[in-house]
Amino acid sequence: MLEINRGLYDFNYYYLYLLQYLRSNKYEVDSDHPQLQANSIAALDAFEDARRNGATVTMAEEEAIRVLFTNIGESEYNIISELILENFGDTIDLDSTEAVEYWTNQVMTDIPDLFEGFDRMAIGLDPLDLSIMENEIVGKIVIYLSDNGLQ
Repeated sequence: MLEINRGLYDFNYYYLYLLQYLRSNKYEVDSDHPQLQANSIAALDAFEDARRNGATVTMAEEEAIRVLFTNIGESEYNIISELILENFGDTIDLDSTEAVEYWTNQVMTDIPDLFEGFDRMAIGLDPLDLSIMENEIVGKIVIYLSDNGLQ
């Protein structure tokens, strides 16, 4: 999981913002990943450049956030949670947030090759690859549920 490395990046708002986002969406990435550092520095530069060029704080912030999330894909955890909710609500009990979390963690733990074959971005999964391979992922989950008597 993400661990904060105390250093230069502690004072970069965008670095901390990105770390918090990744943590809350359960990305599996090291806090020292070069992409995080590069994106946070680029976002800070984008904010400063926008302000120097006359942009309002809100406009500069929007540009910085856009730059901050460059090459950040979708969270595997969120993908599985959404697929479970969309496709398996009638098969397994998903009446609470805890139930969805339980089944998401269970599926991710018990099917380690769930995302095999994906061309991975630096962080997260490419949404285009996901749209192409979504049926394959759902199929693996169906097989898992069937093998465990839940389908």
